[in-house]
Amino acid sequence: MLDEYKRKRNFRASPEPNGNNSLNKENFADPAAASISTDDHSRSKSRPRFVIQKHEATRLHYDFRLESTKEDVLLSWVIPKGPSLDPSIKRLAIQTEDHPVEYLSFEGVIPEGNYGAGTVIVWDIGEYSLEKNSSTKYPTKEHLEEIPEVSDVSELEKKYGKITFVLYGKKLRGKFSLVKTRTKNQWLLIKLKDEFARGSNNSDKSDEKDITKNRPESVLTGKKNSDLTQYKSDKTVKKDLKTGNNIIKYSAEIPENPNTLDTLGDHNLDTVNLVSTNRSLKQISFEEIRPMLPSLTDEPFNNKDWIFEIKWDGVRAITLVDRLTKTCTIKSRRGDTITLRYPELVHTFKNALKEDMFKDFVILDGEIVILDNDGSPNFQNHQKRMNIDSIKSIEILSELYPAVYYVFDILYLDNNNLMQLPFTERRKILVKLVKNSNSKIRISDFVEEFGIDAFETIRKMGLEGIIGKQRNSKYHSGSRTRDWLKIKNIKTQDCLVIGYTWGEGNRKSYFGSLLLAAIDNTQNNTQTNTNNNNKNVNSKNDIDNLRFIGHTGSGFSFENLSLIHKKLREIEIPYCPVDYIPYLNRETVWVRPIVVIEVKFNGWTGNKIMRAPIFLRLREDKPPGQCVIEFSSPMHSPKFADIIKKEERGDLKITNNKNGDPIADLDQQYSNLKKEFWSATEYRSAITKGDLMEYYDKISELLLPYLRDRPVSLSRYPDGIYGKAFYQKDWKNIKPYYVRTVKVYSESNNDEINYIVCNNKETLLWLVNLGCIEIHPWNSRVNNYDQCNKMDVIETEECGLNYPDFIVFDLDPYINIDNENESKEPAYSLGAFRTTVDIALSLQGIFDELNIKSYLKTSGKTGLHIFVPIINKYTHKQTREFAQIISQILNKRNPGQITTEWKTTNRKGKVFLDYNQNSIGKTLASVFSTRPVEDAIVSVPLTWEELADIIPTDFTIKTVPGLYKRKINPWKDILSHKQDLEEILARISYFKV
Repeated sequence: MLDEYKRKRNFRASPEPNGNNSLNKENFADPAAASISTDDHSRSKSRPRFVIQKHEATRLHYDFRLESTKEDVLLSWVIPKGPSLDPSIKRLAIQTEDHPVEYLSFEGVIPEGNYGAGTVIVWDIGEYSLEKNSSTKYPTKEHLEEIPEVSDVSELEKKYGKITFVLYGKKLRGKFSLVKTRTKNQWLLIKLKDEFARGSNNSDKSDEKDITKNRPESVLTGKKNSDLTQYKSDKTVKKDLKTGNNIIKYSAEIPENPNTLDTLGDHNLDTVNLVSTNRSLKQISFEEIRPMLPSLTDEPFNNKDWIFEIKWDGVRAITLVDRLTKTCTIKSRRGDTITLRYPELVHTFKNALKEDMFKDFVILDGEIVILDNDGSPNFQNHQKRMNIDSIKSIEILSELYPAVYYVFDILYLDNNNLMQLPFTERRKILVKLVKNSNSKIRISDFVEEFGIDAFETIRKMGLEGIIGKQRNSKYHSGSRTRDWLKIKNIKTQDCLVIGYTWGEGNRKSYFGSLLLAAIDNTQNNTQTNTNNNNKNVNSKNDIDNLRFIGHTGSGFSFENLSLIHKKLREIEIPYCPVDYIPYLNRETVWVRPIVVIEVKFNGWTGNKIMRAPIFLRLREDKPPGQCVIEFSSPMHSPKFADIIKKEERGDLKITNNKNGDPIADLDQQYSNLKKEFWSATEYRSAITKGDLMEYYDKISELLLPYLRDRPVSLSRYPDGIYGKAFYQKDWKNIKPYYVRTVKVYSESNNDEINYIVCNNKETLLWLVNLGCIEIHPWNSRVNNYDQCNKMDVIETEECGLNYPDFIVFDLDPYINIDNENESKEPAYSLGAFRTTVDIALSLQGIFDELNIKSYLKTSGKTGLHIFVPIINKYTHKQTREFAQIISQILNKRNPGQITTEWKTTNRKGKVFLDYNQNSIGKTLASVFSTRPVEDAIVSVPLTWEELADIIPTDFTIKTVPGLYKRKINPWKDILSHKQDLEEILARISYFKV
């Protein structure tokens, strides 16, 4: 049982228990204070024991161990984030080798060079008892059955993959469950609801929920991990690191005003201790190191604590330069040795580093890049070198397409592990190490603080993007972290090919399109670091997290078609390698998911499908296990980030520069910007009121032309979409001076209603601050405010409000509705939406026959809105009569498919066409308006050509500003393209239904 444990450890060098002795219960630390009041579980000395050890190694984690009295071992799991007392939080638990029972009370330091090197404390200890496991739900049928009582935890672990237990610890008490997932060795640790649970539904304070932060100490000694470390850095103690004949002086502190990389080496550098090992690290460390990977974010930012580098379009490479043997070894991101393919780099490395800086070896991280004549990276030329093994061919290609190694990090210097130093300290050493007199080995320059300017520069140069690095960040081998961020010029994704369809025409001998997948790390609802370098995804059992993400059939040259097709024919399999594919275009040939390609695309749908992916290239330098779905995390715009900070300080006051005048106080107070308006979902974080205001701030230039001079009805959600909502038309309160209103006589109320008119961004943001998630304008405009304000009725052209600019057609699918709930809106369904699309296209066909120009937008929920712009000399009554005529024509062309029934239950199974929207005072959600639905969808303008392929849930608060910044607004001429209703009616008289 302990063979693997013993194989991994050298007990002459490590103080860990060797597994040859047993720890008697009499010697076990008694957790007397841990007794709890749980039914049928009074304290008993016969209970098995548990321990949770806080282990600060390469990364801090928690080791959870349950004693098996039957096997006389500790079953062990690594919990990266530690246990939680919140039942809504599921913690990833990775099962590891069994440990000896003596490990229950182990605390100490595992020296560098040993497996698990770092500090270990007993974070919690106690006893546990097993429970029946029916109380925890699991989303697969095999785990829903009730598990009978068993006497030992090892039986549950092996047979059922589910363990429910009660902990009697000093810190953790109550019921927990360990539930095995479909991924090998991966479990979830879940706190069950009981009197010891903590979370959002409990009255406990928020700062008490995370017990790992509030109780960091050992329960045996009261010490923290930092108290045990052998290696303490003291800024007041000056020591020198001797490397060869040179002495490097440097400090862990970052200069307050550091300059660019070119001048970093000129600073007077203080000292810091390094963790030194006692044995050679050349092979062990070099073989184990994997590149640190950046996380994706959506836009550049400025921050004085960050630096920004070019994201080189090349091959990531870890390099070992050995001075003693005078050799250089280059390893790819996959872990393959690629030294022979770059002889020009090997020769250059021998002379590119200052020999007096090291005696033995250095390990560097960088990117191998092939440059064009103009100095730009050319990955297409690089691909010509990537799989060549012929020495003669390599020599020729190295002359034709010479490589440059851009080095941006140093990981080892002799036996000194530099990875725990701050990033800027590592760069200072790097600057001193690399000679300036070579053109093949170059230090990758960086820009400090100003990421937005850096990104704009590389965008103009047509480069791939930038990498942002936190100045104090350590190097986490093989992990994807938030300490490094990548901001791309275009969206790209590494994909695994899982199948292909046969081509047609000139591609009939090849494939037509490729089916793509990637690893979805969100399925376990964890945020663990991604370290899949060694993951084998060549068998169906090892790719449970692989998810279909789309098709691509464009971007291929005939050279690529032939090469990829040949690879795929050799790895065909008889089954689909993913669990679910929502659609197939045609008959598909399935393949083992090992071929990696990179595509560019326009964004993600709500169902995690790429929009319009286009093939860029094969990525034979990247391992299949690193093809992880990358969703960007949003960065607040500086404006609203500042607003939120000011709100927290209580000194928020918004000002604006008006018409070039000195900044004038708008008498405007934004409030509660951090309040959640949309709760977090599986695919995104929570959306706050501040996020909503930021959206309308970004989109205001596109939105305001469609609001100007139009009364708006307020739809207010002061507590977000799940709180109480109400409509408001009449504004009787005090308002800022920049907010305009118009008085409109209401026959139903026999009174004047004071409507707000939204004519500027200040008013728009003021409305959002009131909780207006959606904006509802009239279809008509005020021609003369004085005339409207004087009128008892609004029937005259002078006022204008009875003379709309549009005839509107509101289509809503009632395909799936509840007969018993007449007020219930139809639930969103992609199938129902497609039915609405068919009716809309039929309506467009009628418009085309009548030579009517129409404009289209999504409703932001389930339907579509079609607008016909007209000369505003016709009344609402006339436009409604026209809309009714068109609806009758549409109904005859689509019998039984549409309805104009007012009663909701009579609409079931049909698309509802509401021509009554053409009435005075009726409103629809504006174009670019957000909607109060779970996915934070936006009503967006579309071309008719786009309608066949879009999914409404693609257009959200997060995606729309960037999307419509890049594309032409389909509604850009709707306000000027006015049509005469009389001419249209004349054409209808000759129209054949």
